[in-house]
Amino acid sequence: MKQYLPLVILSIIYIAIVLTQMPIAENIWHYSFDDGTYSHAYLIPFISMYLYWNLFTAGELQFNNKVNYIYLLITVLLGYALLTFSLAQFPTGYRITLIFFISSITVLIFKPSIKIIFPSFFLIFLVPVWGIITPYLQALSTTAVSFIMSYSSIPTYVEGNLISIPSGVFEIAGGCSGLRYLIVSLAISSLFIFLNVKKYSQGFWFLTVAIIGALITNWIRIAALISIGHFTNMESELMKDHNDFGWYLYIPFLISLFYFGHRFIPSPMNQDKLTISNTSINISTLSLAILIVLAFSDYTKQVLVTFQDIAPEQCDKALDNIPKPQLHGDPQVCVQDDAHKIQISYTYLGSKLDDSVNYYLNVFEPINWKIINKRETNKWQTLLVNKGDTYYFISYKFISGNNETSNLNSLRKYKLLNAAKGISQTKLIWLVERCNALCLKTKI
Repeated sequence: MKQYLPLVILSIIYIAIVLTQMPIAENIWHYSFDDGTYSHAYLIPFISMYLYWNLFTAGELQFNNKVNYIYLLITVLLGYALLTFSLAQFPTGYRITLIFFISSITVLIFKPSIKIIFPSFFLIFLVPVWGIITPYLQALSTTAVSFIMSYSSIPTYVEGNLISIPSGVFEIAGGCSGLRYLIVSLAISSLFIFLNVKKYSQGFWFLTVAIIGALITNWIRIAALISIGHFTNMESELMKDHNDFGWYLYIPFLISLFYFGHRFIPSPMNQDKLTISNTSINISTLSLAILIVLAFSDYTKQVLVTFQDIAPEQCDKALDNIPKPQLHGDPQVCVQDDAHKIQISYTYLGSKLDDSVNYYLNVFEPINWKIINKRETNKWQTLLVNKGDTYYFISYKFISGNNETSNLNSLRKYKLLNAAKGISQTKLIWLVERCNALCLKTKI
């Protein structure tokens, strides 16, 4: 049984990281098992375990005999960055840093090599960080599909991500960007290269074909759907549900990709299975690794947040029928209403990773209100909005610690600086003032 000690230690480390980094566990559960973009997520942990098993049976999962202080320093810095990103509610930075943190813990305990690091880096295809490239893929898909349709007889008009034809309008939304096919291609091609390809040049060409093929497949899918919509007057069932249609196109490409990559596989070499790995572990290294995992855990963050002054404000609840921002998450809402102005404060306590005032889906221009004028003065962003004969002046700013700003980039900087001090709370202050004709003359 002692011969399996490397696998036992590896399992303990991974379980400890999952239990002490609950925000990422919640994130993965919430985002990674969705309607298709991360539909492969269930397989990634099993593939990673299989890769570690292969390393173990080949005798390449060897313990480090002594503490490597360079890797120890890197691991501590990554742990500190992990805690900082978590306190600052920087989801993407937190998710990516966690992958590096897991890898650094692994090479701290085991003899470092690319083979040892790859199974932990492969988990990047499980973590929901890929959405940040969706807008770029949307724009690329729109351009490519417009080019393809220019060679057809179907009249098309492109505006933003909307493609109009006589029969209707197609929107190249986030789900149509091709992200799901790109992620699968990257995951499968990187795994194929790791297991089979020995030359860097061959791996580069295989990866390039996988990426380009995934993009082209999606462009063909969109162009085909537009053509089908045109010739069926938008009555085809594919106009309602076209997810499976994309996979029917992608699978033949995937088979062709493996056929192309088969030429890069070297002749098999005979080797004995289950080579015994080194079972002599350095207790000091293991103790340091576990201590680092615990020191920079989510529980440490909760202790830091607990010591903040985050008592809820005593005030009224939010009012209806006034222009308000569109916010996600679960902020504390406080309204102070006087004869002239209404002040609403939205307080984010930082208890959840995505519970942030600068969450990318938050919109600070009131929906369904016309923006007449906009300006930034003295740390306030000011808007003049109207709906019919009703006019409002809106002023808003962000607060992080003792820092105030109306600029989101500045807010991110302040949040990182304050997170390093253990301060996670952020606020949006929203002032609303109803404006009449005289007000419009004096303030515009």
